Amino acid sequence: MKDFERVGIVGLGLIGGSIAKTIKKRNKEIKVYGFSRRRTTLTKAKRQNIIDLYFLNFEKLLRSSEFLILCTPIDKIEYYFREIKKSNKKIIVTDVASVKEEIVKKGEEILGKKFPFIGSHPMTGSEKAGLDASSENLFEGKNVIITPTKYSEKDILKKIENFWEFLGSKTFLLSPSQHDKFVSLTSHLPHLIVFQFLKVISEKNGKLKNCIGTGFIDTTRIGKSNIEMWAEIFSLNRENILKAIEKFQKEIEKTKKFIEKGEKSKIIKEFEKGKKWREKIE
Repeated sequence: MKDFERVGIVGLGLIGGSIAKTIKKRNKEIKVYGFSRRRTTLTKAKRQNIIDLYFLNFEKLLRSSEFLILCTPIDKIEYYFREIKKSNKKIIVTDVASVKEEIVKKGEEILGKKFPFIGSHPMTGSEKAGLDASSENLFEGKNVIITPTKYSEKDILKKIENFWEFLGSKTFLLSPSQHDKFVSLTSHLPHLIVFQFLKVISEKNGKLKNCIGTGFIDTTRIGKSNIEMWAEIFSLNRENILKAIEKFQKEIEKTKKFIEKGEKSKIIKEFEKGKKWREKIE
C-alpha cells in the first residue's frame, strides 16, 4: 500500500488491534501508532510489536500520523472530532462504528463538510472484546461498507478503499442513511432478538442447561457481546430498528397463527423463502 506510511489508531481493542496486526502482517514498513485510554493496553501492544509507537497525548498522535482510524466506543467519537478540530490539522480520518448517519452528521458539524473524514464499517467482529481478542486475519474476505457523502473527495475515498482492500477486505459504498437502514436488519435486529431471547430463557428452570446443544450455542453466540455498546447502537439507530422490530413482530404473529391451527404446509411455505436466501449467501 503506497497511500499511507504512518497510520494512527485510536482504540486498540478487537477492531483497532486487528487493524494494527494486519498492517504489520502485510507490510512491516508502514508505521503504526497507537492511542488508548489504557496505558497497559498501549504497553502490551508495543511489547508484542503490534504497534511501532504509542502516544499518551492525542495531539502528538495527530502530528505524527497521516491517516487516523477511530476505533473507539461510539459515544467517544464526537470528543475526538472536537480534538481534531482544535488541532487544526487536516488529516484523513475514518471510523469503524456500526452506526453511520449520526456520526457523519456530527463529523460535518464539527470538522466541516469538506474535511477529509469518510465513515467506514467493517462487517466483521466477535463477541469477544479487547486487544487479546484481535486477529491479523479478522478482515480477510470480509465486507467493509464505506459511507461517503456528496462532499467527499474522490481521491480521499479511493485511498480509504485501498486501505481496507490492503487489509484483505472487499469494499462497498452506501450513503450513511442506506447503511443504517440495511444494517439495522442484518446486524442490529439479530443482536436485539438474541439479547431478548436470552433474557427470557434465563428466567426459566435451571435444568434447561442440560437441554442445550450446538444449535443453541451457535445461534446465541452474539448474546455475549458488549451490551453497553449495543444499547448505544439501538439508541442511535432507533428509527430503523423500530421499523425492523415492527416488521418482525408481524411475521411472528402470522406464523403463530399457522402454528395454533397446525397448518404445517403454511409453516413450510413461510420459512422456505428465508431458507433459500440463507443458502445463497453462504
